[in-house]
Amino acid sequence: MRENKKVQFFAFLSIYFIVPFSACFFTLIFANYTSTAFLPEKFLALFEATRTTNDFTLFALTWAPFPIITSILLFYSMPVANYIFKKEKCNIISEERARYRIVHSPMIISLFGFIGWELSTFLSVLRIDTLYPDAPPQSILTVTILFAFWGLFAFAFSYSTTNFLNKTLIIPNVFPTGGLGKYAKGKQFSIVTKQIIFWTASTLFPIILLIFGLLQRTNQNLFQLHTLLHTDVLFEVIAIMLFFSFLFSVTFAISLQHPLNQIESATELIKEQKFDTRVTIFSSDELGLLGDAVNEMAEGLAERERIKDTFGRIVDPRIRDYLLSNEHSLGGKVVEATILFSDLRDFTKLSEKRTPEEVLYILNRYFQEMSNAIEVHGGFINKFIGDAILAVFGTPIPMTNHADKAVQTALEMQKNLDELNKQFLAEGLTELKMGIGIHTGSLLVGNIGSTNRMEFTVIGDTVNTASRVEGLCKGLQKNLLITENTAKYLLKSQNFRLQLEGEFELKGRESKEKIFSYAAT
Repeated sequence: MRENKKVQFFAFLSIYFIVPFSACFFTLIFANYTSTAFLPEKFLALFEATRTTNDFTLFALTWAPFPIITSILLFYSMPVANYIFKKEKCNIISEERARYRIVHSPMIISLFGFIGWELSTFLSVLRIDTLYPDAPPQSILTVTILFAFWGLFAFAFSYSTTNFLNKTLIIPNVFPTGGLGKYAKGKQFSIVTKQIIFWTASTLFPIILLIFGLLQRTNQNLFQLHTLLHTDVLFEVIAIMLFFSFLFSVTFAISLQHPLNQIESATELIKEQKFDTRVTIFSSDELGLLGDAVNEMAEGLAERERIKDTFGRIVDPRIRDYLLSNEHSLGGKVVEATILFSDLRDFTKLSEKRTPEEVLYILNRYFQEMSNAIEVHGGFINKFIGDAILAVFGTPIPMTNHADKAVQTALEMQKNLDELNKQFLAEGLTELKMGIGIHTGSLLVGNIGSTNRMEFTVIGDTVNTASRVEGLCKGLQKNLLITENTAKYLLKSQNFRLQLEGEFELKGRESKEKIFSYAAT
């Protein structure tokens, strides 16, 4: 961990101070060293004269931009330093600011260095022109162009180096799982822009130096360049090669940028769950393989979504999401919840008189209405057992008022059944009658079965009790019965609706259970 901090400290110093300073310093040394080969002798004499004048204004104008730029970079880098080395003291706002600056540092740092260089060049040349108004115009123009191009070279060197160090040493530690896109949009150089910058620094600038060198050796000046382009084949060849090298560079960059933009657009659509999105493949290189991978990913996600949707129709969507986000292993946990068990009365006799298709039609419409009531109140249907429904409130999605929700669900189920019966009678079908039993208690929720075939369900005495209570509905001529334990959980404002039906010995249990009916109004 300590070694990692040392590496990040080195990277931080290099990116924000060492590389920008070195890029400008070594470019300046190299420019001065090679100036005799590219600058007119009159300007060199003028340049020597400025050294002997000891003009403080010239010295200040030449070097003043650099400490100013350094101070700005120091201020710019402080949030980054605090985030990297004192992360525990950062709040959310300072973390976001630091992440944003880390992503944009190579571009911002290089631009500041470039601005400082160009400003220094402009001010110093302007001062020289003021000190020596009789200086040849071609000398002033030549040095301005050359040093301006040296600044572009320093910018390209600084940007490429800081970008490499940032991607290699800083970003992997700050964004270990990715997520740079949130901070990178809008203020990054495009591939075409980068290609033009590097073409200018690596091709145009050397050719410019070559042209000035040729002018120097042939005793020509910059103002004669237009004539030389028409009379000297060498200059014509240089101009043609510059044009085609620029054309090749930009065309190549566009050939990269276009498919990458398509892939970016496709991934944004896929993020919006538009899984029918496809990338058009234009080549068989790495970009083509990447496009194929995106298309395969979209197909896989579409298939996964179809499976998920089908799964959600068979199992409650909330249970589906619970199962997909948790470990699939046998076992479970004990929770306090409320069980609602409903069953149709005399449905066996009804089924004997109808075809299987008619029975299925009636059941599906019945289950749809009952499911609507259960889902509205936050319960989930654990299973359909023939014409019976087992619904659970309070697990796996926690619910504090699960008993109240279960009772409210039962009332709405009966209301929905009344409306459904009106429709059945209008269609010439038999009306349905339903009994509901509700019990609250401890139960086990989890996966049962085998390692290769399991079922998410609820088991325990609470489930059995709810089923037995529902079985009393027909004999007591009641649509809804609840146990004493459920009654204890109900809001006090609902107690007046409860009516004790008596104590009953439920099948499979030794102790008797107090049973209450519930009046809807």
